[in-house]
Amino acid sequence: MVAHTRFATLAASDAMVAQPPVIQEMASTDCASDRDFEQKTLHGKKVAMPRRLQPILGKSNRVRKAAPSSSRRKTSKAAEDDGILFPEKLDDVGLTKFLADEVTLRDVIQAMRHVRSHMFTPVPPTGFTSTRTAELLNYRASTPAMVTAGHLNAVLDSPTRTEREVVELVGKGALRKVRVERRSGMGEALIETSALEDMIRTSAGVSDVTAGRFLAFLKANPSEQMLARGQLTNAETDELVRAGFLTSAGHATPGSRLLVRPEDRTTLTSIQHVSRFASGTVSAVGGQNAIHLAGGGGGRGVASSSSASASASTASTSFRIAVPGHGRYLKLAEGAVNWLREALGKTAWGEGTEDWLRERFEDGGLYGARWKEFWGLDWSWLIGEAVGLGIVELFDTGCVGRGVRALGG
Repeated sequence: MVAHTRFATLAASDAMVAQPPVIQEMASTDCASDRDFEQKTLHGKKVAMPRRLQPILGKSNRVRKAAPSSSRRKTSKAAEDDGILFPEKLDDVGLTKFLADEVTLRDVIQAMRHVRSHMFTPVPPTGFTSTRTAELLNYRASTPAMVTAGHLNAVLDSPTRTEREVVELVGKGALRKVRVERRSGMGEALIETSALEDMIRTSAGVSDVTAGRFLAFLKANPSEQMLARGQLTNAETDELVRAGFLTSAGHATPGSRLLVRPEDRTTLTSIQHVSRFASGTVSAVGGQNAIHLAGGGGGRGVASSSSASASASTASTSFRIAVPGHGRYLKLAEGAVNWLREALGKTAWGEGTEDWLRERFEDGGLYGARWKEFWGLDWSWLIGEAVGLGIVELFDTGCVGRGVRALGG
């Protein structure tokens, strides 16, 4: 028995010696791998499948979760950063005034001068080139001393009393009301008569004779916004048109109803109109031409045709009194108000603190949008204009100062 065992061992040794070196190395490697696999399994540790068994047993059916890529982590992080703009609504203790309590304005004239004096911030003595400084000063000098009616309502307490005072001052000739078509509440503005008269007298394109006759007409008609043809000669009218004191009186139809004045939105089907008539009558539901005036129907209404004819007739027989630079004033105001609307649109609830909005508006210093796009517009003027137009409202948060909330206007 012992001899037989020794014979088997010697035969195995001879077989190992007889094999080529490569086969011997593979066999020793497989044996070492099997021993390592058995030792690790005995110690209860998870080990990988030996390489020589993988072709036989195949891959594991275990589902492995893919590690999140760095791009996905960056995207989620960016989404979190975009959503931190006031994700929760601010506390609302109640609406607050636009002006501080210590600022007291007695009348419309004083309020207009206060608004005008706070329209722009002073141009810094350093930081701009001489050319840019000259551009800023010339732009401000050419901006007319106008104030919208909505801005007055924002700085004064009683809109009803303000409107009555405006009507009284216009009738006395102290104020002049001017209007630009295709605009919202900013299209109608007020200017002191004395300021308008100074502009007419100092205009380089208007002769002394034309200026005298035009000023006489304005004094005799303090509340008139139109100048009929024939009041002045064609040459005088041409001078005033070129100088910007007269424009075409044609009624332009705005492309959006948001740019229409409230009184221009009135049709025969509006509440303001139908409430005047007895219930059950045809007039109480808008009249026989209500569908056409409301924008429906395949044809064109009689009243709308007559209205268009009247507008064309007015445009051919009269001019509208204007103020040079009114368009520049409106462009600046609309751009600033739209900036405020877009800034609030980036918040979760359409509201934010006034301090946060002011910091964004003044961000960048002399190279930010405040000076590049809005010519150094003052923040108090911007927020007052937006409040007066009904674009935003101010409320007290109780802890972080005043809040600004976007409205549907």
